[in-house]
Amino acid sequence: MTFDFVVIGATGEQGSIASRDLLEAGYRVLLCGRRPRTIKKFLKNKCARFATVDLRNIAATAKIIRASGSAIVLNCAELTWNCHAMESCLRANAHYLDLGGLHEMTKKQFAFDARFRRKKLTALLGCGSTPGIANVMVAYAVMDFDLVDHIDLGFAWDSNMKTFVLPYSFESIIHELTVPAIVLENGRFEEVQACSLEGMTSFLGVGRQSLYCIVHSEVFTFHRYFVSKGLKSVHYKAGFPLHSYTVIKTLLDLGFASKEPLCLSGSKIIPLDWTSDVLRRIPRSKQYKETEDIWAKIYGTSQGKPKRVEMDCLVKTTPGWGSAGSNVDTGRTAAVMAAMLHRGEITMTGVTAPEECVPSEIFFRELYKRGMRVYKNGKPIHI
Repeated sequence: MTFDFVVIGATGEQGSIASRDLLEAGYRVLLCGRRPRTIKKFLKNKCARFATVDLRNIAATAKIIRASGSAIVLNCAELTWNCHAMESCLRANAHYLDLGGLHEMTKKQFAFDARFRRKKLTALLGCGSTPGIANVMVAYAVMDFDLVDHIDLGFAWDSNMKTFVLPYSFESIIHELTVPAIVLENGRFEEVQACSLEGMTSFLGVGRQSLYCIVHSEVFTFHRYFVSKGLKSVHYKAGFPLHSYTVIKTLLDLGFASKEPLCLSGSKIIPLDWTSDVLRRIPRSKQYKETEDIWAKIYGTSQGKPKRVEMDCLVKTTPGWGSAGSNVDTGRTAAVMAAMLHRGEITMTGVTAPEECVPSEIFFRELYKRGMRVYKNGKPIHI
């Protein structure tokens, strides 16, 4: 069988969400990962097959991609393997998409630009919720400005039941909470303390949340694409409900997120990997529901007058996708962008980001079909 897409990391949470979206749209998908038992139900679909992939082996990964016949690879593995996956795609002459690489990894990935351009291939970085939805919303809003001074953005979420459920990748959460945040301040990148508190704000559909400044790739890509508009400052802020943040902080403080190997009964374990695996197994009540607000506030001038635009994407637990909570906005959004590339609606080659190359109206329409609503200054955008 010749496949439309290769999904790497398909056995993880976001990879399985993206794979399901693509399969339900009728595409042929090669599901790649390490734990096929987690996606047995998908392999009953006649359009799905499985291949074991180890991203450490670039040559073997490229061989699998070439053999699939697919021209598009969606990488949903942990961000530490993004460059390996990109190298495999170059060797296999395949387009590439991923879920983002935070600040430093994103900088490394843009170094691949010339190589992807020479092969007339697209490498689209940050195709999930944020980065992803947030980037397209900001690009949509920036069109209203003559000059943009600063952008604040981030996410906030809450649940109807105040019980702990892992909100997204534990590895990513720990990275975001422990690595010094990079902000753009007066046109220069600066380091600030990891997870520094930046006050409380009310969010659409969520209510009041404490905000923490964390490292994220949008700070880098917004500077890249909007500096011509005069952009001087970007801060990225995360909003966790107290019942979730308290558990995560406790695990971090007690050493359960350590990457230092421990010897246990003659075997070596890494606390971060063990904790991540345990947390993924926590069951969700059928009554458990989440709401997330992906938000951005853009400040600048238009026709010589001060202007402010607020963008929001409201995401709620989707019927039929309950086990994913509001996490559907990452995996399903990545599937949307992959399908847009497949249909020829994204055409830019080289290494790029959603704010540069994703047509907003088509994209917002696809989000709407999946129950994700985009708002501008509190009013829904009707596409």
